[in-house]
Amino acid sequence: MSAVEEKYSHKFDEANAKPTHRGAYYQDDAVERSRVLVEAKYKDTKLFWLVDPGEDRVTHAKFFAYGGKVSVAIGQTLSAMVKGLTVEEACSLLGEDVERELRDSADETAVPEEKRPAFDAVPELLQLMREGYPEAKAVALAAASIEKTAPAEERDDSELSITEQAWLSLSEDDQIVLLDIVLDEQVRPALMADGGNVKVLSVTDGERVLIQYQGACGSCGSSVGGTLSFIERALRKNVYNELIVVPNM
Repeated sequence: MSAVEEKYSHKFDEANAKPTHRGAYYQDDAVERSRVLVEAKYKDTKLFWLVDPGEDRVTHAKFFAYGGKVSVAIGQTLSAMVKGLTVEEACSLLGEDVERELRDSADETAVPEEKRPAFDAVPELLQLMREGYPEAKAVALAAASIEKTAPAEERDDSELSITEQAWLSLSEDDQIVLLDIVLDEQVRPALMADGGNVKVLSVTDGERVLIQYQGACGSCGSSVGGTLSFIERALRKNVYNELIVVPNM
């Protein structure tokens, strides 16, 4: 007897197949748009919101999910739902709200019954966003005030930027999460096309990134040359310019 086929809604399949909100925002994105960057990670999903501090309204939203297709569909749908809402309104959404948004019809669930517990992570994730917003807003407004009022001659370009300060203030686990996001977007597709991959093992002092090549990359001669340079350039450009990437040999 064949196994029972898992049934998902068409909206679910579309959200999973075309996650237009997948990605990340960085402090530079927030500063450029005069927004507050709020981010939170719970289990296998991380949210990134840009919020208008005048109205406390979410203007941009992205996500990254490390789990399966249910996590991707939840992240995609939730990111679309929160745009235009105030932080409080967005953080009041529940897992069932997201699940209903994914339904093709009101009386037919979007996912198999055994997958529905995945939606329980939504309020936990949003609670972290709610808790993190006041501090993120205060820091953003203070930084903007300092930048606006400080005389030009007192601004020292050698000082750490807001983005650099944010990077160095992260825990090692969160630093690895951020590195993985960049690798997933800009590095891993090229490596995987050739049968390889790369894993971040550790980050020391916010600067030394220890990686481990996987698959074909492990035996490739460019793994300590062109490939390594490619990885380092991508991470320096998108995360922190002082990063040094070291392969675990």
